[in-house]
Amino acid sequence: MTRIHQNVDEMLVRLTEEAQGEMELIRALGDAIRRVDEQLLREVRNVTIQHEMRREAIVGELQTLATRLCALPARNAARATVAAIDQQRPYEHPEVENTAGGADWREAAQNINDDFEFTFQEPRH
Repeated sequence: MTRIHQNVDEMLVRLTEEAQGEMELIRALGDAIRRVDEQLLREVRNVTIQHEMRREAIVGELQTLATRLCALPARNAARATVAAIDQQRPYEHPEVENTAGGADWREAAQNINDDFEFTFQEPRH
């Protein structure tokens, strides 16, 4: 029985040593994961800071552009409108008569048909 006790004691020692070795490996793995997490967090924060800096630069450029656009000399819109009005002529249709009683819609419809027939040289259905 002494031999069995020795074998059991040796197995317990080896089991304890292996358990301690595995615990050291688990701690090392935990430390490595923690370091990688911290590195990832630093990189994410770095990317965030760079993004904010680019965004601030873009917003600054847009504000500068808006300021420049508002600082442009205004076009003289009133003068351009007056010039355009002077160039327009009122539309005068020689066939239209201004009657006080209004126009007959049947006659207007027939005039449209007549215009189509004259333009396309064929009767309209």
